[in-house]
Amino acid sequence: MTVLEIDGSFGEGGGQTVRTATFFSIIHDRPIRVTKVRAGRRGPGLRPQHAATLEILRKVCGGTLEGGGIGSTEFTFTPGRPENRSLSLDMGTAASITLVLQALVPAISLAGVGLELELVGGTDVPWSPTSDYVSTVLAPSLKRIGIVFSLEVKKRGYYPSGGGRAVVHIEPCRGVLPLDLPSRQRDPPISIVSRAAMLPNRIPEQQASSAVSELSRFGLSASVVDVHLEESLSPGSSILVSAVDDSCFIGSDSIGARGKSAPRVGSEAAWRFGEFFSTGACVDSHLADMLGPLLCLAKGPSSLVTPEVTDHLRTSLHVAQQFMKVDYSVEPRGDASLLSINPNEQNS
Repeated sequence: MTVLEIDGSFGEGGGQTVRTATFFSIIHDRPIRVTKVRAGRRGPGLRPQHAATLEILRKVCGGTLEGGGIGSTEFTFTPGRPENRSLSLDMGTAASITLVLQALVPAISLAGVGLELELVGGTDVPWSPTSDYVSTVLAPSLKRIGIVFSLEVKKRGYYPSGGGRAVVHIEPCRGVLPLDLPSRQRDPPISIVSRAAMLPNRIPEQQASSAVSELSRFGLSASVVDVHLEESLSPGSSILVSAVDDSCFIGSDSIGARGKSAPRVGSEAAWRFGEFFSTGACVDSHLADMLGPLLCLAKGPSSLVTPEVTDHLRTSLHVAQQFMKVDYSVEPRGDASLLSINPNEQNS
């Protein structure tokens, strides 16, 4: 089969292009060559988390990888045949486990196999969703379209030491189900989960208190507020504000950092949640980025209301269109946007 050439600098041109192209490569059993990787970014080429994702996907599916090292501006990936098995892999740094799962979960599930994988790395690190977001928001939304997985964090891994341990169980999927979320049926209860490790006990409490206060500015209140002290190799904290039910999958998280106060961490997550929730959207913008490419594989049209259709999402949909025929459109829906995705019947 001919190698599919993909321009990694198109549109948003970040790591999402790498992840999207690679899991589509596995699902379609199509070799790919990605060039100009992150060409427009500061420090172009593959970063540690991108290289780790490619190597893990190569190992799990028994494929081959050329040029997949840190700093590489192009690589060739040839998928193999994933098998049902259990693995344990150490990413060696605080590379994001959750970014790996964005590619790994659909690739393995839609290849029709199951996997139990223990990953060692970063569970809650900058520029990626927290593990709580993945478990609380992403997992139930993927289950809604037929992709079932679970994530259990055994030990938190914060930047820079990493060392977090997480176990993921992925079940085989026969095909992606269409998703129809044109409006919220109701406003689900709001939950807050605040965590910290190797920091004073007051830190997660302050994060949660600040989030509660910020939500009140939007006329919102949390029905559940959980505070946890965690074990990790380095200090760190995180918070997730979420509202999830059958017609609503909205979450917003924030990560602690040196020089960033605990109240700021909490208010940042709650403010973003309030902005998402007040538009009447059914999924938050970041979740739409993850769901959009997968809905290109559904056996029928999908629609969902999201606060905005990001450049990130448009780039991912462009990558999907390199593998299959699919149309999409965006329409204003009050303060939000209605995204419609219509896969071509010839894809089935």
